[in-house]
Amino acid sequence: MRFTPASIMLAAALALTASSTLGKKAEAPAPNPKAAQWIAKGQQALSAENVAAARDAYETALLLAPNDADIYLALGKIARIQKMPGKAIRYYGRALDLDPANQTALQGEGLAMMDKGATESARETLAKLRGVCKQSCAAADTLAAAIAAGAPKVASAEGSKVPAPKMPEQK
Repeated sequence: MRFTPASIMLAAALALTASSTLGKKAEAPAPNPKAAQWIAKGQQALSAENVAAARDAYETALLLAPNDADIYLALGKIARIQKMPGKAIRYYGRALDLDPANQTALQGEGLAMMDKGATESARETLAKLRGVCKQSCAAADTLAAAIAAGAPKVASAEGSKVPAPKMPEQK
């Protein structure tokens, strides 16, 4: 019984301390200068069409600045160039986790979904993008055009008429 008033005061102090930080937005850390150097290397490599070197540079920058949405956007673009839509969708999704209203990330995610053949998911992403744009925007128009064009045609293994290799007969 003699600890009850003290425990009530302690609980109240903890509750006030915890609730005072809930409304505050987390401050973004200062940009890492080393990450900026790697981003610049990645941009140079990408403009020189050296996709592998660009990916390596951006992945290094990501290690130094894991909360930079622009790095995820660049890696998503590189993954689409390398015909890896699943990986691109993950990168764009991470950029959207950091900035849910990022139009470039929404557009890239929708285009990667179309690359993968997920037309319905791309339509849902287009609806989100139009909600973010409020008015018509180029990003939504590009994604809408890609959806209208349809998913890329993928050749199936059954459709190819390659003869089966002949096996030597065993005696």
